Amino acid sequence: TSENSLMFGIMIVGAGLSSVLSNTGTAACLMPVVLGICAAAKIPASRQLMPLAYAAGVGGIITLVGTPPNIIVSGALTSFGYEPFSFFEFAWIGIPLTVVAIAYMMFIGKYLLPKAELDANQEIEQEIEATVHDSKKQIISGLILAVVIVVMALDIKFISLEMAAVIGALVCVLTGCLTEKQAYASIDWVTIFLFAGMMPVSNAMDKTGAGKLIAEWAVSLMGGAPTPIIMTSVLFIISCTLTQFMSNTAAAALLAPVGVAISQQLGASPKAVLMAIGVAASCAFATPVGTPPCTLVLGPGGYKFMDYVKVGVPLVILCFIVSIIVIPMVWPFFPG
Repeated sequence: TSENSLMFGIMIVGAGLSSVLSNTGTAACLMPVVLGICAAAKIPASRQLMPLAYAAGVGGIITLVGTPPNIIVSGALTSFGYEPFSFFEFAWIGIPLTVVAIAYMMFIGKYLLPKAELDANQEIEQEIEATVHDSKKQIISGLILAVVIVVMALDIKFISLEMAAVIGALVCVLTGCLTEKQAYASIDWVTIFLFAGMMPVSNAMDKTGAGKLIAEWAVSLMGGAPTPIIMTSVLFIISCTLTQFMSNTAAAALLAPVGVAISQQLGASPKAVLMAIGVAASCAFATPVGTPPCTLVLGPGGYKFMDYVKVGVPLVILCFIVSIIVIPMVWPFFPG
């Protein structure tokens, strides 16, 4: 019955699931649950659905597979010959951002959320379909997920991340948790082709000198000799602005090669810069179109565009401040 405790529980569960599952899938899975709880607790759904969407967005930053931008920036490091980010390396910034997001929504953001009462029963009828759950399959799919996460985290030499994921998917099909058609339909082909296309583009920019040309131009615009922290801040702002209106995957893919090139121009390690670009691409909180979880809750929550601006912009600013403080501490610009 407490709005704060409900919000805390929703955001913890949402962020935890989103760290290893699709952000969109997490929001879609939990939304009917949240609507049902809100109806029982006599709390307007508009007070809880936006926190759910934000938790799904920020929780995805915690692991390599939590959100596509993380995979994009890690792949960019590989394509330029650097050591990629490890599975849980993103947690150094993902967990602080998740804690800040939860604290912000519980103590500040909740006062900015709309207070209009919704017809909860009508919303539940629209959002919840009668389904029959097989408890055996629930347990099996949960165990498969746990094993895949453990294998990925252990970084076993003869089992790559890709192999672990594909084997887990095949076991889901073989055990009947998914049909072949459901497994095929769940593949995000847009992300796969965007990622595959970004790799040769990154190589081409490196080999032809185009990356260096763009980097020199960008550095000259920043005064000729910008400090790495200024350069990282500028790229964070650009990435964060783009992701409010376009795919976070596209924003990261667009800026990742440029970030590496600028880092090389300054003689700095690109890890901090790429981490900032990836994190910023996931901070799509200020508009309802920046990320699918925000779009999913738009209708059921009865939100307007300005509701996202009022609640999301302060959260984006907080994420920027935390990132600019934490990222250079964990990934120094000049290691050693």
